[in-house]
Amino acid sequence: MNLELINPIFAQNTTLLSKKILHPFLLLLLVTLHSCVPNKKIIYLQDANKQADTLYQVQLNNYLLQKGDIIGIDVKLMNDNPLIQNIFQQAQNNAAQAGAQGGGDFYYLTGFTLDDSGFVAVPFVGKINLEGQNIFQANETVQNTFNEYLTNVYTTVRLGGLRYSVLGEVKRPGKFMVLQNRMTIFEALANAGDLTELAKRESITIMRQYPEGTKIHKVNLLDEKIISSPYYYIQPNDLIYVEPLPIRALGTGTTGFQTLAAVLSILSSTVIIATFITR
Repeated sequence: MNLELINPIFAQNTTLLSKKILHPFLLLLLVTLHSCVPNKKIIYLQDANKQADTLYQVQLNNYLLQKGDIIGIDVKLMNDNPLIQNIFQQAQNNAAQAGAQGGGDFYYLTGFTLDDSGFVAVPFVGKINLEGQNIFQANETVQNTFNEYLTNVYTTVRLGGLRYSVLGEVKRPGKFMVLQNRMTIFEALANAGDLTELAKRESITIMRQYPEGTKIHKVNLLDEKIISSPYYYIQPNDLIYVEPLPIRALGTGTTGFQTLAAVLSILSSTVIIATFITR
């Protein structure tokens, strides 16, 4: 066998094979380097200049009641008035029964809804305009209205829970209702199962309703400044949208191991194809 003839042919095929493998390999290597999500894109509340136990000033924006909001009104009478007592006691009993049966949204059945004019219709005292008032102002308005008809009466106004929606790169998107007066955006996202690894944490969209219409706000969960932001606490009827990182379009894994496995699989296929081409 003529080795001088075989060696050049073998060397030529080897060089051709190397070139065919090298180019896809370099491309896949670049994809791997860019497809892994770094920690700086995942860790919440980053600020290298802040020390531990830093005290933040939180903005507590009192929510103003709007058309369609549901509130709860409790009425306590210090004197015996069976008729009035029975009207409001029955509503409280219905609310307690709904709560005992697991009806998390029982205010929808037993509460008072602001109509299209911003009024609530309350038994015995009639319609009360509460639109544009925070919950403390609304309580004072209701109390003053009852004082015009009754003596020794005490009222308590509560917001009928926080209703909000979460869409996008979260583990459990959907509509939520919690019986709290206040909730942070982190608590709201925790109810949705937290963000996925592919969530764009530096650009979270909040669609918030105002009396004059709907506004869109952007917040950065990677920055500690969110704590001092007016959007740190969500408001009723907020819609939170979490957009994905650009690497989602590449279809690679969300972790380094998954990405490496995907790249190796593609690379092995490339080697096999290149081998057959050079035969």
